[in-house]
This record gives sequence, C-alpha cells and structure tokens, in this order.
Amino acid sequence: MRILLVPDPSSPNGIDAFCRELAGRAGARGHSAEIRPASQGPADADAVFINSLQPAALEAATAAGCPAVLRLIDAYDGAAPQTLAEVRRLAAGARRVLVPSRYMGSVAESWGLDHSRLRVAPFAYDQIFAQQIALVTMRAARPSGFGLVTAAALDENSRTAVETVLAAVSRLRLDCHLAVIGDGPARAGLTERAAALGLGSRASFIGELPHPKKMEYLRAAKAYIEPFGRQGFPALALHAMSEGCPVIGVDEGVVPELVRRGENGLLFKPGDAAGIAEAVVTLASTPGLSLHLIAGGVRTVERHSWDATAAATFDALEELGVRA
Repeated sequence: MRILLVPDPSSPNGIDAFCRELAGRAGARGHSAEIRPASQGPADADAVFINSLQPAALEAATAAGCPAVLRLIDAYDGAAPQTLAEVRRLAAGARRVLVPSRYMGSVAESWGLDHSRLRVAPFAYDQIFAQQIALVTMRAARPSGFGLVTAAALDENSRTAVETVLAAVSRLRLDCHLAVIGDGPARAGLTERAAALGLGSRASFIGELPHPKKMEYLRAAKAYIEPFGRQGFPALALHAMSEGCPVIGVDEGVVPELVRRGENGLLFKPGDAAGIAEAVVTLASTPGLSLHLIAGGVRTVERHSWDATAAATFDALEELGVRA
C-alpha cells in the first residue's frame, strides 16, 4: 500500500515525529510511505494518514476518493458549538480516527463519531527528540526550596484548575516555589489571584515556552502538578516522568489513565487545594517516595514506545482494505 503521510504543521521544530516513525517503519509492514505537507497539494497514494485536524488535507482526500486515517489529540474542551460541529463534520470524512487515550475516545463519541471507527494509538514518548534536547540544554537554575511546576493554557477553561494549584501553594508551610508555564487571557487575573493569596516570590508566571525550555524546568523541579484532565492526553506529565520529575495529577478525565496513585505519581480530586498541599508535603517528607515514583515513571515512559504506537496506526490503515 502506498501511504501519504500528512504531518502536523505545528510539530516542534517543524519535525513531525509521528510521521517520521511511520515512514521509517512502513517497509517492515510491506508498505511505502511519503511525507508530504498538505500545503504541497495531493500526491498519488492508496491511503492517507493525517496527523491533526487539517481541513485542506481531509477535503483533498475526500475529493480524490482516497481513504483517510485521522489522528486527533485535541479534546476541544470549552470550544463553541459551531467549532465542535465543524470538527465533527471534518472527522466524519475519515474512515478511521486515532485517539491517544480512552478518555479522548469517549470525547470523540460525545461529538457523534461512530465508535466502530475509533482506534486508540498510544501517545509515544519521542526518545530521539529527548536526546537532542539533552544535548543542547542545561538544567534550569534551581529555585530555593521545593521546586514545583504546573502548566496550562491560561484561559477560562483552565482558570479554576490553576487557581486550585495557587491556593494549594498558599497553604504550604515548607520552603517552596511554583513556576506556572503557559499564557493566555486569564494570566493577568491569575497573577492577581496569586498576589491576593500572598504568594509573592513563591510563584512565578513564566509564560509560554518552547518544548526544550519546559524540559529544563521539569529537570529542575521536585514535582510537576498536572492541573487539568479534560484533554486528549497529558503529554507534559509523561515528559515530566521522563525527566525524573514526580507527577501530582488531578483525578479527572485522561490523567488517571497515565498517573497511577502510589505507582508513578500521586492524585488529587478536582478543586481540592488541600489535597494538592497534602500530596506535596507527603512527597517532601516521606523517605524514598520520590525515588519510588521516579522509578515507576520511567517504567511508564518505556511502555509508551513508538513500537506500540506505529503498530496501532498501521493496523488502522490496513483495516481500510486497500490493496496496492
């Protein structure tokens, strides 16, 4: 089968690791593959794999009568009804829709997508990109005390979740510092909330960062707090595990699929600032707990391999029944 791979234009450094891995493994499955951005127009192929919701690529495949497999990782939480209707219309044009988690699958079904067309292709940890980052970056300067990191798009959807993290830090009596990574329209209000809680220099709003810089902060931190569960996959929590940074995650949405209490992280209930504070204190005061969770995180990262992800993707492509 001749497979056209349409990369995600928003991929870090302009390199779509997902399409890179599929192209490198296609021969072993008896296929040929070409990576071609949607902007370069259609190519002769038996099937199309489209990484992320790209209207032009989906519509071109439909017009050419070429069956498509679409990978979706954005849960579009809080999106306007018109936006969700357009997502549903476009996704309906794909024969198979790949999602990175069971939670994302349930979200796609809630949009009206047929369960029989959904397949889970696990989110893979890209070791090649990670090795490149490790070669060119240094550990960020460590803040004094127990360093904490949280990250989110600072909008109305995440405001309450981030406010809960800020409230948790205000409860802590240990020497700690919270770095908030992310930007958006709620940033000013959250900064004011941090000031009202008396956090002062104990909280810093860093803004949005390129992926390598985020990794620097995770390497320097004692814990990463995943505040928001209504997403396709908590990728930064997986990357935190890869950097030896224990994860404290919200017990909501997709997060419990990745973070297992006491095994590779700790969990707290949504809106429970006291629960986050308790988890931080437990992590800081229990001998050996951090090392135990780090070891569990490493095992989790190892399970999120390209082998499993690529196999699930080729399975979905081969289900199309196309013969070269």
